[in-house]
Amino acid sequence: MTLMIRPMRAEDAPGVVAMVHGLARDTAPDVTPKLTAESLVDNDDLIQVTVAEDASGILGACLTLLTFSTWRGLKGLYVVDLFIDGKARNRGIGLKLLREAARRGRARGARFIKLEVLTTNDGAARFYERLGFARHDEDRLFVLEDEQVTAFLEERE
Repeated sequence: MTLMIRPMRAEDAPGVVAMVHGLARDTAPDVTPKLTAESLVDNDDLIQVTVAEDASGILGACLTLLTFSTWRGLKGLYVVDLFIDGKARNRGIGLKLLREAARRGRARGARFIKLEVLTTNDGAARFYERLGFARHDEDRLFVLEDEQVTAFLEERE
């Protein structure tokens, strides 16, 4: 079957969302993603989605957005998610998706690529290291969730 790597179309969104939910079941079974097809399509000005497809349907997707580094003084590409359907793994699809997403990012001015990997996902860490990505163990991730953002905004000094 011929593999096609291309930008996501609106009609692809339900399949991409289903894959995100599958990824969560595999890597974080206690988490249910809130992503919907509508939210994916409605935010296409913010997030770029590149999909891999063959005659059987969508096999994988790479979700990216532009970012900026004050240290580098450069625009970059942040990989939000890269996932391949279980039956399509180990066929080089992840590499092809990431390369096309990087090409699309470069066309928008990105000069570096940044991503995160769950500490429990050793396979993904090895994949990125094989591609030349360097670990930055000195970085720490901090998050305020929706209700916490509201509380933060309501706090008085």
